[in-house]
Amino acid sequence: MDKLDGLGLTDNTIVIFSADNGPEDIYIRNATHSSVGSSGPFRGRKRSLYEGGVRTPFIIRWPNGVSAGRINNDTALCAVDLLPTFCKLAGVDIDGLELDGEDMTYALRGQTAHRNKPLMWEWRFNIHGHWLHKSPMLSIRDGDWKLLLNPDHSRIELYNIPKDPMELNNCTDVLPEHVARMADRVLAWQHILPEGPVDPNAGSNAYPWPGTFENTNV
Repeated sequence: MDKLDGLGLTDNTIVIFSADNGPEDIYIRNATHSSVGSSGPFRGRKRSLYEGGVRTPFIIRWPNGVSAGRINNDTALCAVDLLPTFCKLAGVDIDGLELDGEDMTYALRGQTAHRNKPLMWEWRFNIHGHWLHKSPMLSIRDGDWKLLLNPDHSRIELYNIPKDPMELNNCTDVLPEHVARMADRVLAWQHILPEGPVDPNAGSNAYPWPGTFENTNV
């Protein structure tokens, strides 16, 4: 920041601080030293598709673009939106490119922006830690609604994120049309992803009960 100020580039430079996922989990033995972070009230940590795993800080300094101190809790913005947004601001023509993100210039300028493209995630491996944080393999956020499910249609969970950010009130039974529409969308997206290994425990939240119990009398 000081260097930008010293070079006289502050007003024409966008500086963003963010992260790619939530805090590490203490159960990861080779990364326990990184597990001091908190996901606040949200379910999930790193690797989880619950809000605690995918909702991260996003802090921007742009003196000529947005007033200092503004807070936007209503716009769902993702790293995939940065390329089209920066290209728009720089006047770069990207017409014809198939991009997952969309122009979020309004959001960067401090205004609420409602996205047109849903956000989608996949995690193909086991999630360590407390069972409460172990999400299904797939997730899609479309408007206020977020659907999580496994590809075999097990563990289907639907949440209204603004009203239920802790993801505790599963609405699948009362809004089956939302479930069907969003499931079709995220499963179609998954089919175009590159092939790769899938952990046999992916998408499971089974409690790890011991296989046997010992009767010990002390």
